[in-house]
Amino acid sequence: MKGFFCSCNVREKDCVSESYNILNEYADKIYGLEKDVQSNDNTEDMDELSNEIQALKSSNEKRTRRFQVVDSGAKNIVFVRTTIDDPVKLAESIIEDIFEHKQQKTRFLLRLVPIETICKAYLDDLKKAFQPLLTRHFQNDSKTFSIFFNHRNNNSLSRDEVISAVAEMITQQNASHKVDLKNAEISVIIEVIRSYALLSVIPNFIKHKKYNLHAICEKKSESE
Repeated sequence: MKGFFCSCNVREKDCVSESYNILNEYADKIYGLEKDVQSNDNTEDMDELSNEIQALKSSNEKRTRRFQVVDSGAKNIVFVRTTIDDPVKLAESIIEDIFEHKQQKTRFLLRLVPIETICKAYLDDLKKAFQPLLTRHFQNDSKTFSIFFNHRNNNSLSRDEVISAVAEMITQQNASHKVDLKNAEISVIIEVIRSYALLSVIPNFIKHKKYNLHAICEKKSESE
């Protein structure tokens, strides 16, 4: 499953609405308008069996929507799964546009972090799930990198153990990669929620205020 990790302080329903709005706004620009997958069958006097079939069809259609909220199991966290191939590309376009124009587009949605893959929250599963991301993002040119680890409603994964294991995988892939906690070119994101780990590799994550939609709107003072 791919998607977007969305956080808020209060009013999750409003966060969901804002998440849909901003994702659809930019997805329409990049990929074009989403085709209507909802049924247009308004036939009246359908018998019970037809109603059941229609309900099943509707359920399947919802699962094919470009964006669909999934219960995260954590307070003030919304997960929006997606059918698009590259959620990082979409999130980058949103963040870079807001960063450039300093225009705040959301009130309740705070962070919008793309997620490339999800696995069970065990170290071996996490390392296996990270391997394709490692090959994709760290195989060639040397980069400075950082690792961000957060966990909610889960104490089975040790922060130090996870960071150490992921950092070792990166340096084994290419010894020229170096850790930089302040200005990393690329960041590994690990968000653990209950029994699942959400993974992604994002460029300019620190530069863009860890994808905080409010923080990147703040204009720097002359002293800064």
